[in-house]
This record gives sequence, structure tokens and C-alpha cells, in this order.
Amino acid sequence: MEDTLIKRPSDCSVLVVDDEAMLCNLLADTLQDSYRVTSCQSGRQALRLIEENDFDLVIADLKLKDIPGIDVLRSAKEKDDFTELMVITGYASLESASRAIMLGVSAYLTKPLSLADLILQVEKAIATRIFHLKSVSLMQQSDTFAPHIKDHLNNMTSLYHFARKLMLSLELPEITRVILHEINEKMGSTFSILAMNYLNYAEIAAMPRTGEISETAIRNIITANWDNTFNIFDKNMFEQGDIPFRIFKGRRGQTASMENLRPVGVQLSLMGQTIGSLLIFRDKNIASTPEENQFLYVFTSFVSSVIEHGYIDLQAKLQARTDGLTGVSNHRSFHETLAREISRADRNKSQCALVIIDIDDFKAINDCYGHLVGDAVIKDLCGRITSMVRKGDTFARQGGEEFSLILPETSLDGAITIAERVCLRVNSLPFTYAQTKVPYTISLGLSIYNGQKPRAKDALIADADKALYTSKKTGKNRVSVC
Repeated sequence: MEDTLIKRPSDCSVLVVDDEAMLCNLLADTLQDSYRVTSCQSGRQALRLIEENDFDLVIADLKLKDIPGIDVLRSAKEKDDFTELMVITGYASLESASRAIMLGVSAYLTKPLSLADLILQVEKAIATRIFHLKSVSLMQQSDTFAPHIKDHLNNMTSLYHFARKLMLSLELPEITRVILHEINEKMGSTFSILAMNYLNYAEIAAMPRTGEISETAIRNIITANWDNTFNIFDKNMFEQGDIPFRIFKGRRGQTASMENLRPVGVQLSLMGQTIGSLLIFRDKNIASTPEENQFLYVFTSFVSSVIEHGYIDLQAKLQARTDGLTGVSNHRSFHETLAREISRADRNKSQCALVIIDIDDFKAINDCYGHLVGDAVIKDLCGRITSMVRKGDTFARQGGEEFSLILPETSLDGAITIAERVCLRVNSLPFTYAQTKVPYTISLGLSIYNGQKPRAKDALIADADKALYTSKKTGKNRVSVC
């Protein structure tokens, strides 16, 4: 084994890139006692340094003044795939996080930064780097190993890289993207499709190895391979377009031909229950080896558990934000959304509207028909209103028989029009329960938030409450404004 490949942490080189001079110097000073640290304050300078030096770890801000920080990170990976990457940024988004994860970033830290957390993450990254270098050294000696041992080591390395990326991927879109990217690279496939049907969630994701692929092409391919792989879905739902698609772009490059491809499909299962399918397509002249088939089974066994946790996490988050009886947003989600829309109105100097809705004489409905009918009336109201609201509007249950409607980017006249339509929709047709007609009406209170004249969220809610009180006192089944 070559000693040059086995480093001590103090031998490792770290590049810090941040266009904030004070922060850049602070990070360098923090790390220089433990590592060989180089720092710079521009992306282009970082690219030159990466070309001229071998860095074990590159730490970069995603939002540099001259070029995107992601380009700096990509350059480091293109030179040495085992280089560790870390992001420190005050500019975080789902897209930038996904791109960073795909590059194999080991930590994604946001400003303001805890130096103690930074030091810990750097220690982990350097330990991982040394682990990689030892693995590379071992692989360089693999000429003395039997071919099946070399293949096994390669598969272990692939699964290790894959597991590291998934540990950073907390949201299902990133999990799905990483799975498709990894299997395309490992199997040399032209494209791959991941179909999932678990916990009442059904969706299909696809990614070519390079370039792009259309949903129409994917639909045709799925139809052609339905019986073997995709019968986990209700075919009528698929044909009617009720199963959502997620199409990812592949690596940069020309989209490969879809002709003369051989499909290889593997089911994803948990405790004997099928939760999805993975289908890869590659040149029909390339036959799968026993080792590749074995890797596919191990790979899908691994990702099945990851997908399960992703959907459980999604379900838990959804339940935390939705009302258990009706499925609409709950009180907590309402306040989060209203605060967000107020902030947007402040930034854009625009308007948004808040409508508070209450079922008239709801106690009498419960007393006359019973609580089961009362719950059915609440569900009916939610169904009527959610079918009317625009994309981007938020309808929430505050509790009991009280609801709220948040209307972003809406003027007073527009809000009144929407509120009156809702009121008319409810009182125009009685609710029927077990062949019994249960007529009911609602009262609405409306208030407008003006981003040019900011005020507290509680003041907006209080005004809408006052307007609702006016509707109740002046005859019910109407809209009032405050």
C-alpha cells in the first residue's frame, strides 16, 4: 500500500471559498491549526486553485459574486471524485440543495454559522476523505484479487457513495433523483423509471442518463411494459392521468436513442409487500451479468426502506398540517401560510385578503340531526369550497365550525366577488344525508391586508373577526367587510 495515499488529518488540504472577506478569513483561521488551509474570495480564483492543487475538502458559498458556487464544487469533483464538498450559504433553496446533494456534498450549512458545528462537520468530512483514500489504495492493489472480489469491492463502494447521498436527502424528490441517477451511472442505462405505490401515494419518476426525456415517451414505455412491471397501479387511473409524473433531467449531453433497448425490472418490496418497481433500459446487446443482477437486488432492497421512510415522513408532515376530519389545512398551517402571505405582500407592496367563515346555527344542526350529520355538513362545506378556490389560495379549518380562506394577490373587489360566490354556492343547494335534506348557510367576514400599509397579523385576523360578527348580527348568510 502506498504511504502517500494514507494521510493524517493534519496532512489534508482544505479550500475555503466565500466572497465575504471577514467570514472567509474567520473560517480559515478556525481551521488552520488542524489542516492545511487555502482561502479565496472569488469563484474564478477557486477554479484556478483547484486546477493547480489537490484539495481533500472544498468549502464554498453557493452564491458567489462572479460565478455560481456550484460550479466550483463541480470542478473539484470533476478533478477528483473523492474530494469532499461542503456548502456554507445564506442563500438556500430546494433546487440548489438538490444540485449540491447530487454532487455528493457532505454537509449543507446555512448562515449564520455555528463554528462548533463547522468544525464537527469538517472533522467528519476529513475522516471520510481518508477512508476513501484507503479504499482507493486497496482498489489499486486489486490486480492481485480474483475478479469476483474486485466486482464485490466496486459494488460496496457504489453502495457506500449512494448511502452517503441519501443520508442528506430528506425529501422524496431528492431521494428519487438520487436513486435514478445512481442506478443510471452504475448500470450504464439509457434511462430508468421508478414507480411507487405506498401509503395511498402513487407516483412515477423517470430520468435519462443524459439529456431529457418527455412524459409522452415515458407513458408509451410504461404501457408497453405494463404487465411485467407497472401492474402495481390501477390502469384506469394511469390512463386518465391521475398518477403524477416527475421527470428529471439527466447529466449534460445529448439524449440517447430510445431504440433497441432492453428493459430490466425489479420490484421494490417490504416484508413481502410490493411498494414499487424499478425499470432500467439499456442497449439490448448488453446482457446483464449475474453480478449486476445481484447488485440490483441488493440496491432495491436498500432503497425500499429509504422510500418507505420518505413516505412515512411525508405522511407525518401532511398530518401535522391538515385537519383530521376534512383533510384541509389546519389551524397551525393557516397561521404559517398567513404569515408568509403577509411577508410577500410587504415585499411586493401588494394586497392579500383574509376571509373567516362560520356555519350558521351549527349547534341547531347537531341538536336536530346528531353529531354524525354535523360532521358530514362540515365535510360537505369543505368539499364545496375547495372545489371553488383558485390555485394558490388556502382554505383551512380553524376548529369546530369555523374556517378561513387566504387569498393572495387579491384586491378588495376581487375578494368580495370570491366570498359572495362561496356564500351563494353553499345556500343554493341543501346538503343531502341519507335521503334527508339538511339546508345550511354560512356567514363570512372579510379583511384586506395592504403591503403599502403594514400591520400585525393579529390585527388582520381581528378585523376579519369583526366583519364576521357583523354578518352574524345583521341576518347571517352574507359577507361583511372590515
